[in-house]
Amino acid sequence: MAALNEEQQVERPLIEQLKGMGWQHLPGDIDVPYLTERESFREVLLRDRLRAALKRINLDDEGRPWLDDGRANQALGALERLGAPRLMEANQFATELLLKGTSVEAPADDVGNRERSVKFINFDHPERNDFLVINQFRVDPPWAVGGKGFIIPDLVLFVNGIPLVVIECKSPSATNPMEEAIDQLMRYANQREWVEQDEGAERLFHYNQFNVATFGYQARVGTFTATPEHYLEWKDTSPVAMEEVCRELGVEKLTSQQTLVAGMLRPAHLLDIVRNFTLYQQAGGRTIKIVGRYQQFRAVQKAICRLQHGQTRAEHGESDQRGGIIWHTQGSGKSLTMVFLVRKLRTQPGLRRFKVVIVTDRTDLEKQLAATATLTEETVRKATSTRKLKELLSQPGADLVFAMIQKYQERDDVAEVIEFNKARTDQSQAAYDKVADEQGDYDAEPERLALADAEFPVLNESEEILVMVDEAHRSQTSQLHANLMRALPNCARIGFTGTPIIVGDFIDRYTIRHSEEDGATLPILYEGRTAEGEVADGGDLDQLFEDMFKERSQEELEAIKAKYATKGNVLEAPKLISAKAEDMLRHYIDNILPNGFKAQVVTVSRLAAVRYHGAFLEAKRQLLEALDALDPRVLDLDAGALERQDDEIRFLVRAYPYRDTIEQLDFAVIISGSHNDDPAWKEWTDKSKQDARIERFKKPLFAEDPAKCDGLAFLIVKSMLLTGFDAPVEQVLYLDRSIRDHDLLQAIARVNRTSPNKRCGLVVDYYGVGHHLKEALAVYADEDVAGALTSIKDEHPILSDRHQRVIAVFKDRGIADIKDVDACVDLLRSKAVRAEFVVKLNRFLESLDIVMPRPEALPYVRDAKILGFINKAAANLYRDDQLNIAGCGAKVRQLIDEHIESRGIDPRVPPVSILADDFEEAVGRHKSRRAQASEMEHAARYHIRKHFNEDPVYYRKLSEKLEDILKQFADQWDELVEALRAFTREVQAGRQGAPTGTGLQLETEVPFFELLAEEAGLGDSPPPDALTRLATATVELVEHLSQEIRLVDFWRTPEAQRRLRGWIVDFLDDNDLVPFETQEKCADRIIELARNRHTWLLQ
Repeated sequence: MAALNEEQQVERPLIEQLKGMGWQHLPGDIDVPYLTERESFREVLLRDRLRAALKRINLDDEGRPWLDDGRANQALGALERLGAPRLMEANQFATELLLKGTSVEAPADDVGNRERSVKFINFDHPERNDFLVINQFRVDPPWAVGGKGFIIPDLVLFVNGIPLVVIECKSPSATNPMEEAIDQLMRYANQREWVEQDEGAERLFHYNQFNVATFGYQARVGTFTATPEHYLEWKDTSPVAMEEVCRELGVEKLTSQQTLVAGMLRPAHLLDIVRNFTLYQQAGGRTIKIVGRYQQFRAVQKAICRLQHGQTRAEHGESDQRGGIIWHTQGSGKSLTMVFLVRKLRTQPGLRRFKVVIVTDRTDLEKQLAATATLTEETVRKATSTRKLKELLSQPGADLVFAMIQKYQERDDVAEVIEFNKARTDQSQAAYDKVADEQGDYDAEPERLALADAEFPVLNESEEILVMVDEAHRSQTSQLHANLMRALPNCARIGFTGTPIIVGDFIDRYTIRHSEEDGATLPILYEGRTAEGEVADGGDLDQLFEDMFKERSQEELEAIKAKYATKGNVLEAPKLISAKAEDMLRHYIDNILPNGFKAQVVTVSRLAAVRYHGAFLEAKRQLLEALDALDPRVLDLDAGALERQDDEIRFLVRAYPYRDTIEQLDFAVIISGSHNDDPAWKEWTDKSKQDARIERFKKPLFAEDPAKCDGLAFLIVKSMLLTGFDAPVEQVLYLDRSIRDHDLLQAIARVNRTSPNKRCGLVVDYYGVGHHLKEALAVYADEDVAGALTSIKDEHPILSDRHQRVIAVFKDRGIADIKDVDACVDLLRSKAVRAEFVVKLNRFLESLDIVMPRPEALPYVRDAKILGFINKAAANLYRDDQLNIAGCGAKVRQLIDEHIESRGIDPRVPPVSILADDFEEAVGRHKSRRAQASEMEHAARYHIRKHFNEDPVYYRKLSEKLEDILKQFADQWDELVEALRAFTREVQAGRQGAPTGTGLQLETEVPFFELLAEEAGLGDSPPPDALTRLATATVELVEHLSQEIRLVDFWRTPEAQRRLRGWIVDFLDDNDLVPFETQEKCADRIIELARNRHTWLLQ
């Protein structure tokens, strides 16, 4: 029924929607390859369809086809023989061929040309291509033999016979339909890194542009390299209006699936995405493929439309109307939107001649656009000085100019930078000297003032110039931007910003709330920890000094007050920095380190940043001493006894499991340099060292391979890395200086990037930014900044609600108290209830992990432990892998694991096997006869399921016997327990000898004998002569199998497997062992059994 549900509710409506947009549909067939236009199931290209398309779309100057069969085959061969053994390289090469085409020998009448270009897809005229969808599309991996081991994606979408999209559909009634669909797509593409053996058909993904996972009510898209958290919904049908799509489908509101299909799979949209919205990037030490998101696609379409149809300055009379602002919130891929816009610009006949000038301060954007320029065969020109910029702007032609702000604004021959020191108030010299000796030098850093650049003259009056300004909120009013507008008076201008701009003509908006709802970025929680470090206003400054320096004389105190009369100076005080560094480190260890994420610290000055570094090292040293001095007996206290200890002891006990990791923690300062810096600061201002440390920081804190992780967990900055810095491993930002308006939104967005098991970003405020947050954001519309920063206190009601929901799973079904663990576990016998329970449990634990170890989490800890134990007990009893909490945070997982261990179960040890010596003892630990019967029943089911393919006939008989026992003794618990005890002993004993009179070997020959007997239809009591003949044939068969599979890499050598299968078919036919019509199927079963009994056959 589930399969019917999947087909009728998901697959069939999707096909019908595709057909309505111009796709043809061909029903799949898993038995006959030519019914899906192939000679064998190993092929993934539809060759005849591709040849026909190549001839149709490749026309000469007169509009006539010129490709003959030979040249078409030559082009087809280039697409088939990619020459890359690895999937990523093959996909990159294939995608380049799809975008650029290939070359074949020119026809004889093409005088003067040896070669002519062949296109595989006509991107300029989508309607001339062939669009086909095949459902249930079988593909055989290289190691698949006969009718076993193949994959069957639900839908494969072909353009001109080339498979570009794979779609996996799941029933809405499945336990975790989206998770299952994505997992299956990863399996098809061999991308489940935790699985050692090949399991998919990579060749299908050589040409793949993206995949879709759907269960109707929700559909998500990702590339073949995407992990589950990077599969996202497509929520817009732009440039076709949502209302128009509703009319096409005859519905009032579109489902997620309908929206994605209309937005991405409309033929023209699909080709646009392939051509302009896919690219490759390095991430985490590997290459990944990226497909644009809906807001990027929408923004680029709008921008291109405005460039094509907006008025120029001359037409309008005052200003150019072809540009505007694209506001896409931080972390949502704004820089990639710029890349996609340049790519699409170069494919539009009326726009490809434009000179594009990009104003930015980020080298990563330059690298991305350089790769794009390779596709469009143009060169990126960098302006490294004002003089060079003027030269490049004045040159005509369609080039790509990079105006890198910092490169010519820091020092240039036409700009002047002056430095000056703040005045100092006279104080008591004795008090001053004493404070300076003990507290260090508090002299303020020299103030730097850059005088304005000289004005630019008019350099280029062409209308075919586009200026793209990165982070337009920063640079739209700068001298540079004004100069560019003066130099290029008729250009079009598009500003890109990650924070709201108060005034502006928006091309497209993608707000913080949109991004969080889509899963493109994470919500950011706020926590205030200002304590004595806060100086909310001048009136609090006296109190702060008195708290910090209460041991000082009045004269000394007055000297300090006068000298450090600004909050900036106070925040540079070593004593205050030391106290905050210690608190930050402890907060980090309690909240962030267990899940393996990292931190950034924002300080008031470069001096404060350097001092923080020393303070962190000292705080770490003191903490390690405290951990090493901890009484070992404290570590063994139960939860109740531990709660009676003081806060310090409880913290040290929580930190102790991470003692070795804490010892490896490292801290780095990233600050800009100045001419008058202390020479020791060179360590932190050197660009090459900064780059190396940033790369170290981006590595995970934990990894199985030591080379892939790094203990550098804290980056300490003043202003650097607060914009454009993308490190998904960063989860917390410790703020120790004032940040406001768009700078605040930029800074906090450092922690909103997605990463596996990362549920939120966290901003911890040591300055008091939170008190000014409302004021800082008040200038923006509510909808623009909704969700920008949420107090962690707002998580408390969410935690309470999720707690009630998971408790209701049992309460609503008559179990009043979850302490009745047996009743709860028995309720979870139903797979549907288990599915509901595990989803609600994980959500509850997710919230609890965010709130822990704060006091507000305490009321929920007891129930979390009990629910975790119920989950583990049910997972063990029902042998259900879906019942796992692996995705919840490490803090909660440790809490539950400790409770489970206290109840006598090791959470790291799998359920007791039916073959274990202590199995009966484990059964006896259950109090009720019903629970004992359930333990034996599910242990037997799991054992049969796990080993079925090793001996299918034997285990099928066991399965039938188990069902008979359960049916015979239903609800008779005492009798059922005894019957199951006898059955489990039979399972433990295993096979008890070969069939009488055969003399066959138990482990190697009997499984094949019984398979042959079943295929021959001999029944339970075959005549002796038939038995003898079959036994003799079995010995010969097994001997031949044993010899053949000894070949090195036999199961990875398709040709060797085909030869063996052919021999088996002939052997069955020559010896007349099974009916003729079942020989092929029997040969497949024998091959599969040989694979599963490989080890026994070699002994």
